[in-house]
Amino acid sequence: MTGRRRSWAAAAVQWRNWPVLVKIGAVLVVPVVGAVLLGVLRVQADVALANSYGDVERLAALRAELVPTLSTIQRERNLAMQLPDLALTYEQQTQSVDVNVAGLDKLVHDTPDLGTTADAGYTNLKRAFGTLTGLRQQVRSGAESTVMLNGYDNVTQAVLDFDRSLVGRFPDQELTGYSVALFDLQAAREQVTLQQALVLAAIRRGELTPIETEQLIQADVRLADRVSDVHSVAPTDLWQQYLENVTGKDVERRLDLVALARTGQPQARRGPGKPTMPFAAPEWNSTSDITSGLMTQVTRTAATQLRNASSSLQDATSSRAGTQSVLLLAMVLLAAAIGGVVGRYLLRSLNTLRKTALDVASTRLPEAVANIRAGRKAEIEPVPVRTREEFGQLARAFDTVHDQAVRSAEEEAKLRGNLRDIFVNLSRRSQSLVERQLKLMEQLEQKETDPDQLANLFKLDHLATRMRRNNENLVVLSGADLGRRFTDHVPLSRVLRAAVSEVEHYERAVVQSAPRVDVLGYAAGDLVRSIAELVENATAFSPPDTDVVISGRREDGGSVVVEIVDDGIGMGDAELAEANGKLSAGGGVDAPVSRQMGLFVVGSLANRHGIQVTLARRDSEGLVAAVRVPVDLIATTKEPEPRKVTGTLDVKPAPVPVSVSGSVSGPAERGLAAQLKSVGIFVELPRLPVAKSPASILFRSDDPPPPPMTANPAEQGFAWLAGGPAAEPPTQRVAAPVVKPLPAQKPGELPKRVPQANLQAPARAAANTATTNTARPAAPRRPVNAERARGFLTSFQAGVRLSKADGAGNGPMGEEKP
Repeated sequence: MTGRRRSWAAAAVQWRNWPVLVKIGAVLVVPVVGAVLLGVLRVQADVALANSYGDVERLAALRAELVPTLSTIQRERNLAMQLPDLALTYEQQTQSVDVNVAGLDKLVHDTPDLGTTADAGYTNLKRAFGTLTGLRQQVRSGAESTVMLNGYDNVTQAVLDFDRSLVGRFPDQELTGYSVALFDLQAAREQVTLQQALVLAAIRRGELTPIETEQLIQADVRLADRVSDVHSVAPTDLWQQYLENVTGKDVERRLDLVALARTGQPQARRGPGKPTMPFAAPEWNSTSDITSGLMTQVTRTAATQLRNASSSLQDATSSRAGTQSVLLLAMVLLAAAIGGVVGRYLLRSLNTLRKTALDVASTRLPEAVANIRAGRKAEIEPVPVRTREEFGQLARAFDTVHDQAVRSAEEEAKLRGNLRDIFVNLSRRSQSLVERQLKLMEQLEQKETDPDQLANLFKLDHLATRMRRNNENLVVLSGADLGRRFTDHVPLSRVLRAAVSEVEHYERAVVQSAPRVDVLGYAAGDLVRSIAELVENATAFSPPDTDVVISGRREDGGSVVVEIVDDGIGMGDAELAEANGKLSAGGGVDAPVSRQMGLFVVGSLANRHGIQVTLARRDSEGLVAAVRVPVDLIATTKEPEPRKVTGTLDVKPAPVPVSVSGSVSGPAERGLAAQLKSVGIFVELPRLPVAKSPASILFRSDDPPPPPMTANPAEQGFAWLAGGPAAEPPTQRVAAPVVKPLPAQKPGELPKRVPQANLQAPARAAANTATTNTARPAAPRRPVNAERARGFLTSFQAGVRLSKADGAGNGPMGEEKP
């Protein structure tokens, strides 16, 4: 037995090893503190309630003052109906009313915070009190009873409205009954005195007018309603007092007189000089004054009980607040004593766990993951909590979780590396197959003469180019480097054309302008892929009948901005912000391969070279993708000096008419071709060698140049590309070639050109020989002279203008217009 006591004592002393449940029981003082706070709030509420009951008591005193004020005004109205017989009494009553009004005004000013409604009601009441002076003058001058009744009714109604506005300031249930009953008693007494004044006016006049009869009936109905309301809301003792006081033979006699006044005396019984009312004024005043006096006593009792109830509630609330304050103080002291001992240790253990957890989450674990990805070993430090209770067990569990997280990071790093290698390997293999397909399609394109098959080969060519770009995107997302690099600078215009060539709908991409600058070789390939992805996105999300405009401009700092503008569906604000966030984030190996893979690829490639890519909405519709190439990646090319031409031309160059034999079926030509044909100088030139695939634009290395074209009359339009002299104008017409009719063209389809359809027989034979002879040695490529090309285009444009001027007077073939 003694050993068991010692073990319990030892366990009680070693409270640091208590179970968490015991410690929670000790820390229950915290909810007690919360309860103390709530208690403080409760005490404050009681104090505020006690203060409000004090205000209510002052409002009750104000309403009690309204009872004599309204009574004196009602008596003044009754005396006014009996002038000039009671003139002296009337004057004395007016002075009594003025005294009551002054006392009411002082009491209102001493009562704080009446409320917005009550303030407005008292403003209206003061305005009504101001009309008493003029009303009394009218009474003294013998005004009509209707005028006097209306004037005094306005004043008494203003008093009742002010009293009604104060009813809502008594929200307590114990006060509401007295408050509402007080108002209803005031209103009921007003109906009694109003009936008294109406009948007095009728006695003075000799009869009740129809309007007064109606007012008398309405007052009787309102009186019954107010008494019913008192019965509904008044406390039991107040209603019992009303039943006991407002009763008797005088009350009953007044009711009988009201009934007689409503019926009146028949016309046949009226005689000259006799009153029409069946009773006299003294009897009517006696019964009415007794009834209103009894009701006034009950009304004053209701006001007194309202003040007493408010005072009692204030005292009770103040006492309750004091008691609660003492209890709360005791609870605070007790909570402080217990919390100072137990809470200190709990906070220390929790602090250690918290700091360690935050350190592991923000510093240790990221460093461990970084070391693992870098191939270094990660070390794990245990949480410095050595106790054996729940906090110690939690620390050991956290160490286990930390160790498992590091192991998971090691396995993930290994798996990432394997998956990255697999993706790169598959992408390289697929890319090699795509390159072989492109070369094979280039050979097929050069040998193909059927336009339909050639168009299909071009589609396959662009699809294969897109496949190659997708493979390269996988390589970029895997974190590997692409093999395609340049050592020389690449002109920006060539970069833009190369980007367009890698887009499926390349025919919709229009390169509008590009500054004469070169892009450094190591960044040109990545810039091509980035612009191609943006152009691809623009063509995919814009109507098929619109163009995607690509333009470039140079900024003041030397950087170059390339803009891709489309008329597509655009983006919302949230989508646009998300897309710009992905572009600025730079993608990386964690980027999800989804519909927006291109955005991550563009961001990754742009971040490699410091290129800034942003998306913005246009004013009308669509998007504008801006690619800002920094000045570090730009190598400016020198502008060629313009060729100086000396001398003048005295002879106006005449156009050389060239006739085109044969007929071409299909839709009418558009653009420049239509303009040339309209002036009679259109020449359908021989078909160029099939364009290389997009790879040949930027990434060709050992492809042999195409065989040189033979100079014949039908190919004079391309002499400037080879840099040779211009051929002599033809002196005779050549026999028209036999042209096969073109197949019927579908709606919306572009016209298809038949290869070699417009060549003369010798030229066609030479072309076929050049196509079929694949073993012909390649001739050295002659460099293109940019100055000569510019001069040819200038001369060509001048010839077009001169031909248009000559066509104003002659027909298209040089014939006179009728």
